[in-house]
Amino acid sequence: MSLEQTACEDVVADLKAFERRLTEVIACLHPSTTRWRIVLLGVSLCVATGASQWIFDPETRIVSLSQSLTNHPFFILSTIVLIVILLLGVHKRVIAASIITSRTREVLGDFNMSCDDSGKLILRPRPTNIT
Repeated sequence: MSLEQTACEDVVADLKAFERRLTEVIACLHPSTTRWRIVLLGVSLCVATGASQWIFDPETRIVSLSQSLTNHPFFILSTIVLIVILLLGVHKRVIAASIITSRTREVLGDFNMSCDDSGKLILRPRPTNIT
């Protein structure tokens, strides 16, 4: 076995190990990402429901803003919860897998490679040097 074949086999083994680890990381993120999407969707629906109740309340036009808001504590509470979870970075947790894949694609682009959304490597053909 030549030195060149051994080096090529080492590179292939390294690429396979990298691909396995990348797919493992992305697969581990999916349950967490799904949970955070459900939480964000639920809180958003609560805010939308509270907002519609607040807007369609006939007393809203008559009373002051502060009094109108105190008449609708569900809207205020759900809005505060939405703001807090957004400040805690839930929006980043919802798209964590796509952040990792996009950053990986950016780095792999220098080596004529890419990856799909599940983390599988895509080897691109080497560019031909036309002189």
